Amino acid sequence: MAGSQALRLQGAAFAAAFAFSLVTFTNPARAQYSSKPFATPAQRFADIGETEASPVALSDPTAVPRPSYYPGVAPAASRVEMGLFDTMTESIFGKPDPNTWRPLPLSTLFSEGWNEAWVPSPNGSGGAPRQGWINAADGNLYRLSFFTFAQGFNRGSKGDGYLGAYTIFAPLSRRLDLIINVPFVLRNNAVTGLPVIAPNRPGAATPQSHTGFGDLSFTPRVLLHETKDFSLTGELAILTPTGTRPLAGKTTVLTPSVGFWNNFAGGWVLRGGLGLAVPMDGSGDNLISQLAIGQTLTEHDVPWFGDFTYYLSVVANTPLADGDRTSVTLTPGLRTHVGNDWYFLAGLPTPVTHDRVADLGMIFWFMKAW
Repeated sequence: MAGSQALRLQGAAFAAAFAFSLVTFTNPARAQYSSKPFATPAQRFADIGETEASPVALSDPTAVPRPSYYPGVAPAASRVEMGLFDTMTESIFGKPDPNTWRPLPLSTLFSEGWNEAWVPSPNGSGGAPRQGWINAADGNLYRLSFFTFAQGFNRGSKGDGYLGAYTIFAPLSRRLDLIINVPFVLRNNAVTGLPVIAPNRPGAATPQSHTGFGDLSFTPRVLLHETKDFSLTGELAILTPTGTRPLAGKTTVLTPSVGFWNNFAGGWVLRGGLGLAVPMDGSGDNLISQLAIGQTLTEHDVPWFGDFTYYLSVVANTPLADGDRTSVTLTPGLRTHVGNDWYFLAGLPTPVTHDRVADLGMIFWFMKAW
C-alpha cells in the first residue's frame, strides 16, 4: 500500500483510475529489514534468529517466546510506550529496531500499538517480504515515498493520457499510517467532444484535451491485525476536489476499504481488498474489488535484483447503479530492489472488458524507503 504505492477509480476517470493504485490500494514496501527468504521449514524455525528482521533470537527451537496475549507465556518483545508527539516523531524519523516487532491482534486494537513507534514488519515464514505492488492491496503499514509515472494508450484517433504523482507513507504509530498522494500533472484526452479519459463525474464530457493538476488525496490507514504471515488493514481514502478544472472532481469522494496480506507458502503471497467509493454529491457509488498473487525469487541484497518479485493483479470497478458497466483490469507486474533501499516497480494494466479507462496502460514507480 506503498507505494504503492500509490492508486481511485470513478467511472472512466483517468486520474481516479491510476490514483486507485496509488491510494485505495497503494502499494509500496517494507524494504530495509529483510530476513533470509525461502528457507526450508526447519531452517525457518531454527535459523531465523540469525537474521536482522527476526523478532526473537532462537538458540533453542523449543523455547520460542510467545506474544503476551497467550495466557501465562512471556511476550516476544517488551512494549515501549511513549507520548503522542514522541510516538509520531520516532515513527517518522527514528531508526526502528526490527527485533522489537511483535504480533498485534485484533483483540487489542483499542489498547495496544497506538502509543508505540512504528517498526517494520518481518518477512513471512516462507521468506516473502511485506512489500507493495502496483494495483494491489497492501494490507500493511509502510514508511517510504515514491514517484509515479502512468500512461494510458488508446487506438485510432483517440488521444493518450498520462499522470505524474508523488506519494508518501508516513507512519504515526504501530497502528496508524497517513498516506498523502499529490498528482502534480494530469492529462486527459477527448475526440469529437466525447471523453476518452473523462473528468471525475461519471458521464461528464469534455470537448478538448486538458493538462493540469489532479485531485489531492489523504488516507489514514489502521493496522487491524498482524502476525508473521498475515496482516489486515482498514482505511478511509479522502479524494478532494483540489485539481485544475475540468480535470478536478466536483465533490469530495470517500473510499472506506479493507486490505489483507498473506504469505501462504514459500515466497508466495496472496493479497486483496474491497472498497466502496462514495461521492459526497450522491452521483453514484462504485464497488472496487482487488485480488493479486505473486512470488519473490531472490534475497534482499542481490545487486539490482533484490527481492525480485513478479505478480498478477485483478481489479474490478462496479458502479452500483449499473452493474453492467463493470470494468475489469489485469495488471502483470514486477518489483526489484536496486540497492540502498531504492526500488523500481512496473505494471501493465490491461483491460478485459468493454468499459475501460484506456486500451492499454503502463505504470512505473520509483521508490525510496527509509
